[in-house]
Amino acid sequence: MAIESDNDNLFSDHLIIIKGRFKALSMNLYGLFIIIFNQDRHIDTYNVAVSTFSNIYENEPHLPWDKYEQVILELKWKGNFNANLTTSIMDNFKEIASEDIKTNQLYDYANNYDYDSIDTFLFDTINRVIHDKNLVLETSIQEVTAEEFAQTKEKRYSQPEEKSQAAEAELEEGAVILNIQPILAPVKGKPIYELKVGDKIMTKIIPNTDRANYFIDLLGLRVENHIKPIATEVIDIKSDGKNEPIEILTRIGPGIYGKCIEDERQVKLRLYDPIIDGPLTQKSIPKSPPKPTSAPTTYEDVGFSKLTYVIISLFVLLLIIFILLIYISF
Repeated sequence: MAIESDNDNLFSDHLIIIKGRFKALSMNLYGLFIIIFNQDRHIDTYNVAVSTFSNIYENEPHLPWDKYEQVILELKWKGNFNANLTTSIMDNFKEIASEDIKTNQLYDYANNYDYDSIDTFLFDTINRVIHDKNLVLETSIQEVTAEEFAQTKEKRYSQPEEKSQAAEAELEEGAVILNIQPILAPVKGKPIYELKVGDKIMTKIIPNTDRANYFIDLLGLRVENHIKPIATEVIDIKSDGKNEPIEILTRIGPGIYGKCIEDERQVKLRLYDPIIDGPLTQKSIPKSPPKPTSAPTTYEDVGFSKLTYVIISLFVLLLIIFILLIYISF
């Protein structure tokens, strides 16, 4: 158990955060939790993740609160947790947060760095769900100012947006972004939450615009009214939150990019295999074709031969002579 403050007392402009981990070896269960008190001594937020994966217990409670909370959120995002047990402990934490007596009791323990009382209090709360008398529990207390807390939150949620905007801003002038659809591979594919920049995935250009159809034909992807998949390289991934859609930006070829938005976080994407799928495309956006040079018009171009021209000329001459003779006779 660790003390993470140089001060003996917490001030009113500080927030108290309890972080902890537990394990029940007989049941092969491991868990992480975090409880955040606001300046008014009330529980602001709390979160828990219970799992059978022992590696989650490697996350020690002395980690900074934001990193510790992020670990818990990612466990839930990836689905690596026991939903029933997690929900039950969350309900117990909710009960504490809704009762002033229990909230004040836990806050006072944390405020006084009374780890024995904290561990006993939370042991009983968690073990009402786990039911293991040999449950091992470890906790840590961290204090942060309200300003530091707000800045950390703001930084966390602004980074993905800034990264995405920077990625799109770096696209070369004249670049084209097309709507694409990732190819799924439920058995051997890569989970979308494990996708990273640099991965190559198979996608299909959606033929919903004239421009999209132009590039489909340019890249030779249309075969008997079917659109063939094409390998693309992931250059940016962003999401506004764990429950929000994931937006993926990929490079199809020089100056040609694809963008897709996936709502389902548990899907698996088919990775590019050069042996099966062939080389990546090297085709780029073509420059505007030069205007054809106008060639001088000849009589052959309009269907007249030289002989035809001579005959027409003689006919016109004879017509003029005939008209003159008629004029003279009168």
